[in-house]
Amino acid sequence: AAGPTLRTGIAVMLRRTSMLFRPMVRGLSTAAALPEKPPVPLFGIAGRYTNALYCAAAKNGDLLKVESDLGALAGILQTSKAIKAFTMDPGVSRSEKAKLLVGSLGDAGACNTTKNMVAVLCESGRMKELPTVMKMYATLMSAAKGEVSALITSSHELEEAQMESIRSQIAEISGSDLTKVQIDVKVDPGLLSGYTIEIGDKFVDYSSATQLKKLAVALGL
Repeated sequence: AAGPTLRTGIAVMLRRTSMLFRPMVRGLSTAAALPEKPPVPLFGIAGRYTNALYCAAAKNGDLLKVESDLGALAGILQTSKAIKAFTMDPGVSRSEKAKLLVGSLGDAGACNTTKNMVAVLCESGRMKELPTVMKMYATLMSAAKGEVSALITSSHELEEAQMESIRSQIAEISGSDLTKVQIDVKVDPGLLSGYTIEIGDKFVDYSSATQLKKLAVALGL
């Protein structure tokens, strides 16, 4: 059975990780301007839990605090295989899992809305939905703040000059202030050269692989 040592360890890690998210919360010091209802539709089991979490957080004035809490929790699940294994272990009773995780969150200063959500997931045997719930909540908060997510897939690591050019393209495509655009970059050598940009339902392809495929079709190859 998990004991006080694990609970203390989780709480310490949560406190340390949450420090990374405090500047984000201070940057938008009030949730008054954020919508009270989920700004984009979500589906599936995780979607239902996330919608309920957002509505509860809005009602309690905890939208930003829950965002910070979940960011810290996501951080330790990514860095600690032991803690992640504990949260997903079907051999640990639901009540024990809830007691330890909710206690750790409380020790780290998490709000009641976050603790209640984790307790519900534990006690309903839905902890496997937690990673998706955290991602979906982040998506809702980005939409609520008017932020835009962009994914750049490049055939190779991009230099700063190239990134600057691509940022200008993203601003033009999205019609958004770049300060509100969250840009993620990944490398896919299969593109041969060039890159692609995904922004919502928009997809722009500047890769050689696609151009070669088009050429092959045109030539009847």
